[in-house]
Amino acid sequence: MNRKKITKAALSGLVAVTMVPAMAAPLVANAEGNDATAETQQSTVTMNIQFKCGEEVIAGGDYTVPEGVQNYSVLQQYVPAGYQMTTTGDFYAKEGDKLTVNIEKVNTEVSMKIQFKCGEEVVAGGDYFVPAGVQNYSVLQQYVPAGYQMTTTGDFYAEQGGKLVVNIEKIISNVTMNIRFVDKAGSFIGGGDYTLPEGVQNYSILQQYVPEGYKMTVSGDFMVVAGGSEEITVESEYDGTILNFVFVDANGNNVGSGDVIVDEDKDGIFNWKEVNDIVPEGYQLDLSGDAFVGDYIGNSNTIAVSKIYKASIIKLQFVDEAGEVVGGGDYFVDEDGDGIFNWKEVELPAGYAFNETGDAFVKDFSADDATQVKVHKIQKGTIINVVFEDPQGNNLGGGDFLVDLDGDGIANYSELALPVGYKLNVTGDFFVEEGGHYTVVLNREGAAIIHVVFKSQGGKNLGGGDYFVDEDGDGIFNYSELTLPEGYELSVTGDEFVDTEKTYEIVLNKEIEGTIINVVYVDKEGNNLGGGDFFVDPDDDGIANYSELDLPEGYELIVTGDFFVTPGKSYTITLHKITEEETAAATLVVRYVDQENGNEVVLEKTYDDQVGPVGETATYIEDVVVPEGYELVQDIEGIAADVEYGQTKVMYVFVTKTAQEPTQPGDEEEPNTPAEGTEESEQTDGTDTGVAMSLAGVFGTMSAALAGMVALLRRKQK
Repeated sequence: MNRKKITKAALSGLVAVTMVPAMAAPLVANAEGNDATAETQQSTVTMNIQFKCGEEVIAGGDYTVPEGVQNYSVLQQYVPAGYQMTTTGDFYAKEGDKLTVNIEKVNTEVSMKIQFKCGEEVVAGGDYFVPAGVQNYSVLQQYVPAGYQMTTTGDFYAEQGGKLVVNIEKIISNVTMNIRFVDKAGSFIGGGDYTLPEGVQNYSILQQYVPEGYKMTVSGDFMVVAGGSEEITVESEYDGTILNFVFVDANGNNVGSGDVIVDEDKDGIFNWKEVNDIVPEGYQLDLSGDAFVGDYIGNSNTIAVSKIYKASIIKLQFVDEAGEVVGGGDYFVDEDGDGIFNWKEVELPAGYAFNETGDAFVKDFSADDATQVKVHKIQKGTIINVVFEDPQGNNLGGGDFLVDLDGDGIANYSELALPVGYKLNVTGDFFVEEGGHYTVVLNREGAAIIHVVFKSQGGKNLGGGDYFVDEDGDGIFNYSELTLPEGYELSVTGDEFVDTEKTYEIVLNKEIEGTIINVVYVDKEGNNLGGGDFFVDPDDDGIANYSELDLPEGYELIVTGDFFVTPGKSYTITLHKITEEETAAATLVVRYVDQENGNEVVLEKTYDDQVGPVGETATYIEDVVVPEGYELVQDIEGIAADVEYGQTKVMYVFVTKTAQEPTQPGDEEEPNTPAEGTEESEQTDGTDTGVAMSLAGVFGTMSAALAGMVALLRRKQK
């Protein structure tokens, strides 16, 4: 029925009733004079009624109520103490029927004196209004001081003038702060960026980060702020600090190593004399004075030492049979310092021998003026000068060599005495001439040791160390010879020249992009919402973004942006529930009741095609559907009702069976028209008036006009 037709119906006899949820009311009153029906409505019936607060049944049982259409107010006497009905309007009372009545607790606010305490400190307090009776501590959340949270849970009893102490704690957030551990001399011992609780904290929270073998010398509190730094003085837990040294001679040869305890007064400074006890015998330190412990702690430190010589230096010049000078120089002799040396201690030019042997007195020779010594050639051969180099051109030593003993001008590389740890790059023969200079390239014997530092694409240090490479000794190694950190792969491949003095910085890619962290999601009340392991931080710079996480359905982040991540660490992240507007159908049920047959329902029509936001109201305007074989007790042309979305409303229309007696021509009754000017015959009882008022509620501001129209419709069924 369109709006134009509805208006017309209102003018010609439309009667409508607006109902509340679960409300049932007749559309028309009983006709005047229907005494039997009136008496039936006054009789009582027994119904099974439940009073429910939410899903909880507070009370219930069999209750006696007047029969027929009743207002919920007749149940007021049965409502449990401390509760009130939330259901209004009418219901239909029938013997043996069941009915559920929604109720809610009557909360009367009382004033209580409440203190919020953090430990022994009263942070806030005063007189607060709270609902009376048994309450959950959550009702006090609105009064908790800013920056704090309750640690008390459960229920309490609220009464006028009562007192209550509520335990609270400060809400602590974590921040990143740089901590440097130094000794008394200010030397750096260890430290880095650490995640700490924000605010005033005790130094004891740093105990877990103190370098091994050390203890803090400070106590008390300090302020933790995001991005801040703090320098902490530490000292050795032992009577001194243990340092490790490796001693090398002038040629870089390892001549010994060991650990030594220094700095027994723990001031961070030691003297090199404290190291003398572990210096190899026959050697002495090249260093002297004081040094900082922090420069040497935690490392294996290479220190140069010099050989202690007791020998004497003599200057010699070697002359052959022809009087030619074939060599000479300064020579160390008499190593034991007894003033006597043996000619075997003097190294001759290759291919020559002393004319005299045995011992000689040191005093007979000078360190400044050369003494000539007679030598002779011991065999045939060619003396050549050889310089040894590695494949990269680094000088490995050399000297004069006697080769080509058969004098044919051809020597073999095997005739050369090679430096220790090296082997020939080429083999076979080569031409020689007396006094010639030759460069011979050598390969190292066995692998070389290089130092490598691995870095991520984001520049993070992934470790490293010393690695054996280039096993064939050709001075070239392949990146595949390196052992990589687990979970990473090379970003570059191929060969590289060996340089034992260089630190190789090699950038790696992660095999699986991202850092694996564990995440636990909770809501604002701390309830667990799930979680799991997540891949984040694909560039491996130690920083992830909250947007990289998959959130539980129906929730959203409270905090956004970046955060620092550590592989394998668990992170608790608080989420906010996304509230969606709830929608539901508004349901109207119209029951057609046989008034003359015990109010039997002979037809029921349900309308539920309107869906909208819960809490708002839908308006149904429907046609009257008269059951077959029945007729309306009172003429109406339409049904109108307001129904809240998510609620069901019931309306009753009284009908009676159609008369079946045959009629004869001329027997038709004259229409029972009211006498002119007699309005009282047009009126019905108070029930009909209520129907008219309901119609006015549907049409809002038109109610006054419609009341007059409806008055014309109050015509009793004869």
